[in-house]
Amino acid sequence: MSQRTPGHRRASGKRPGGSKVQNWLTGLNRNQRIGLVTGVVGLVAVVGIVLGVALSGGATNAAGHHPTTTLPRNTTTTTPPPPPVAARTCPLTGLPAPHGKVPRRPALAVKLGNDPASRPQSGLDQADIVYEEQAEGGITRYMVVFQCKNAPLIGPTRSVRWDDWNILQQYKHAVLAYSGGIQPWTAEAASLPWIYNANGSIEPTANAFYRYNASVLPASLGAPYNYYTSTAALWGLFPKAKTPPPTIFRFSKFVPAGATPLASASIPFSSASEVVWQWDKATRQWLRFYGTAPDNDPAGHQFHTTNVVIQITRWHFGPYNESYGTSPDVESITTGHGIVYVLRDGRVEKGIWSRPGGADITKFTFPNGKPITLQPGQTWFEVVPNNVTVTLTN
Repeated sequence: MSQRTPGHRRASGKRPGGSKVQNWLTGLNRNQRIGLVTGVVGLVAVVGIVLGVALSGGATNAAGHHPTTTLPRNTTTTTPPPPPVAARTCPLTGLPAPHGKVPRRPALAVKLGNDPASRPQSGLDQADIVYEEQAEGGITRYMVVFQCKNAPLIGPTRSVRWDDWNILQQYKHAVLAYSGGIQPWTAEAASLPWIYNANGSIEPTANAFYRYNASVLPASLGAPYNYYTSTAALWGLFPKAKTPPPTIFRFSKFVPAGATPLASASIPFSSASEVVWQWDKATRQWLRFYGTAPDNDPAGHQFHTTNVVIQITRWHFGPYNESYGTSPDVESITTGHGIVYVLRDGRVEKGIWSRPGGADITKFTFPNGKPITLQPGQTWFEVVPNNVTVTLTN
């Protein structure tokens, strides 16, 4: 058996048991081997550069850092999309927005009195939506909602009620302006996350209100009927509030086939006088009366609206007296479901309103489930307890 000396090289160019590649490498002379190694190193360097570029999105700069890479337009990234283009339609009326753009501000609701001493009120004609709610003692009050329009004079402002913030929750985050109220209710209104609280009886929000001295009713009667405000002053209390409300109604200029002709609607839910809405063909508006007397603003113009929504609700008496003696407030429950009459274009659409929870927007549908639509324009809500009989006259 032959033995190998350490470091000894076999004279033969072939290595027993080696592969063909190994045998080929062994057979190369010194200069051939140097050339081969140089070529392999160069090839590896080129491959490394290509891989580095592919993985990094670009070549490295002189400092060895990866430069910023511009991604193709169709590449998906985690960058948030730009904000949507502002809508051109007012969310609460369906009308074209002023100057072609919806104002960046929330809905603004102001409580107004509607007992005889509070009339005539200012600001109703400029509102997007007006809610009439039964208060207590056979009187009603208004919650007047603004968004697209401005009103330089609103009043007389009165105290808050349970119904107000429960209705407003569907507006997502609205300003609620009022003049004081029973302490449990003012405390609750101030605590609710969906309310920008504008209580005119406390500082600093009272700075948006003032005593209005004029020669017309009701301001000439003095307090509490001379407490007024404006949309500019109230929105000015919350300069960081920029989000418009959601769309509350379905609008259509076409009257659905399910609507039937209507001349007037009478609602006897005020002890002072019966509320009557009459259709006026000339102006294509619903005109408001107390009995047979026109309900006018301070300038003598009759209040009118494009749509009237008569929402029949369950109700109960609240736990507190709102006036002298035994006079608990009437709390109208605007969640759940009930009968609704939608007056538009001299016609009435009878159907069902439904609102599962406070944060849900009220839906209006025909009995077959198809949506009830409103004509673009101002809407008055009559929130009517179900113990009141509404009379519709064709």
